[in-house]
Amino acid sequence: MPRMGSSIERISLTVNGTSYALGPLEGLDDLREQILRAARATGGFLNVTADGGQRLSFFVTSATAIVISVSTVALHADTADGTPARCGEDAFSGYEDDDIPFDII
Repeated sequence: MPRMGSSIERISLTVNGTSYALGPLEGLDDLREQILRAARATGGFLNVTADGGQRLSFFVTSATAIVISVSTVALHADTADGTPARCGEDAFSGYEDDDIPFDII
C-alpha cells in the first residue's frame, strides 16, 4: 500500500502590493486577528516573521491593502524539506575522504 505524503501550509502576506513569504510558525488565525484589531483601532502594528527569519512590522490602517494567501505544499516522504532523496547517493558522496566538512563520530 503506498504511503500518504505529508504536506505543510505556507502563508504569504501581500501588503500594498509587496509579497512576503512568512515563516512556518506564523498562524493564519493569528494574522487575521492582528489585522482586524489594527484596522478596527484605526491603526496598529502587524508583527510577523518572514521565511528567512527577518522580523517585519507593518503599520496597518483601514486603508492598507492586505492579502493573505495559503498554499499547501506536499512534502516528499524521503526528506523533511520535501526535496526528493537522490538515488545512489548518501550525505557523504559529494566529498573525498579527507574533505568531509565535519567529524563523523
